Amino acid sequence: MNPIASSLTFSPASAPVAAGAAPAAATASGAGSLAVAASGAAPRIGAPIPVEGTYNFRSPGGYAAAGGAIRTGSLFRSDALHLLSPLGVEQFGAQGIARVIDLRDGRERLQAPSALAAGAVETIHHPIFEGAAIPTTGPAPTLREVYRTIATDRVHALSGAVRLIADAPEGGVLVHCTAGKDRTGMVVAVALASVGVSRDDVLADYAASAANLAGAWVERMIAAAAERFPGPIDDAVRELIAASPAEALDEALDVIDDRYGSAERMLIAAGFDDDALARLRTRLVA
Repeated sequence: MNPIASSLTFSPASAPVAAGAAPAAATASGAGSLAVAASGAAPRIGAPIPVEGTYNFRSPGGYAAAGGAIRTGSLFRSDALHLLSPLGVEQFGAQGIARVIDLRDGRERLQAPSALAAGAVETIHHPIFEGAAIPTTGPAPTLREVYRTIATDRVHALSGAVRLIADAPEGGVLVHCTAGKDRTGMVVAVALASVGVSRDDVLADYAASAANLAGAWVERMIAAAAERFPGPIDDAVRELIAASPAEALDEALDVIDDRYGSAERMLIAAGFDDDALARLRTRLVA
């Protein structure tokens, strides 16, 4: 069985929106992951920031961390940027992002290139998996299997993405993949855990992806999968595309803790020194 999931690598370009139409953006008001709905309802962790052409663009700014809280505007996460409308490009620019870390593989980037103008913002391609694909025969892997693979076999790629956050130029950092939930979820979880964000907040932030992606984004991805792969789209594939169950990430973080003692110690095992850890904390925590 191929251990790598394709919700990680599907490109929505396989199912384009109608000509001349921009996809609906997330409609939560306010900025950051603790945005408050216009109705005055309590903030929802992981609420999207309106950037037209994305569905899962958000920030952990404001989460409690060791010695403070995650700095507003320091870290963002998102689904892919290929469907940004002109308004979405303007909204993206307003976030103050200085570095984009694209975790997709080369095939994904070719199928769904960023809508940002070349050179508009520093973009680093750092695939967690290269050549990843949904298996066309045999059962699809579960999310737990995918995350365990990242936590065991892709530690240097995972830690390398966190180092790119720590070493970014002044300004915000955006981490994204296709959905902004699996590869991005693992990278952001390790970064947040390493600076003392609670497990509960890390899991709640991850779990928000399912609600953000539900609807048009998920349906396009399922339609793309149905065109590319034989047979029915079963519950396992739907989970890979659409779900973000907290327990799946929780188990992956437990694997890291069991092997290394903590996310921070995993980074040390992968080559982080005290200075690199200090840069991560300085960047993320205020």
